[in-house]
Amino acid sequence: MNIKRITLFLFCTSLLFAQDSSFVTLMPKKQFIPSFTASGTEHRLSYAKFLNNGSFFAGLGGSIPTALVGLYGLECLVSVSGTVYTTLVSAGVKFQVTNADYYADVTFDIPVSDATVLRVGSGHTSHHLVDDAVALRGPAPVLNYARDYVQLFAVQKLPVIRGFAYAGTYYNRSFIINSHRDGLFLFQLGADGGNLPLTGPLELYCAFDLKFRGEVNYGSTQSYQIGIRVKNDLFQAARLAYTYRTGMEERGQFYDQRATTQSVGLFFDF
Repeated sequence: MNIKRITLFLFCTSLLFAQDSSFVTLMPKKQFIPSFTASGTEHRLSYAKFLNNGSFFAGLGGSIPTALVGLYGLECLVSVSGTVYTTLVSAGVKFQVTNADYYADVTFDIPVSDATVLRVGSGHTSHHLVDDAVALRGPAPVLNYARDYVQLFAVQKLPVIRGFAYAGTYYNRSFIINSHRDGLFLFQLGADGGNLPLTGPLELYCAFDLKFRGEVNYGSTQSYQIGIRVKNDLFQAARLAYTYRTGMEERGQFYDQRATTQSVGLFFDF
């Protein structure tokens, strides 16, 4: 898989230049691009409850800045990220685990001005039903859903909204939903703004995220969020937020279904 090759290359390059601190800084603390706040597939630690039923969804993961490289007057931040997402459905005295959706990325963030950062990267995702859901589904088929992709994004600071906006695309160079559907795109855009001070380190924000999916004729997944954020030295931000999401499912096993959900949850962006 390309992610393994890229990670090995970065590790070897870092060892080669590690003694020259002006060229490579290992495990840097700076980050050029904040988390895409309202995105339902971002790398983070999260736990939220759906308000329209007794279900929960959770994400376990994050993003680790691995190396800061200086080259030809530009800086490039290399990050390795991974997250697994799952849905827990209430079943009386216990919860049934529905899905396990894995995401892994290697990204390269390059500031091209004080306000603009470009991101390129490579990644993989695969989406699975787990035991409880397979048993409930009965004879209905379980999909083989997996994507290997490259991504290209631009992120722009916007002082007028006290936040930022982003837009970009994922090109699915290998895309399987039982059979190959290679070459499809996923377009994504969004923004985070407001960030109005409340008290102490707390601030009020709002954000949205839109995705347009090639596998469903570019049907959209729309996410709108409002919440309270606190920033900390240990992570980019911790948030308590309400999210309204509608449109095509983000879980690959249900990719051709539409859903509208409301949820309240905690999010930790690393």
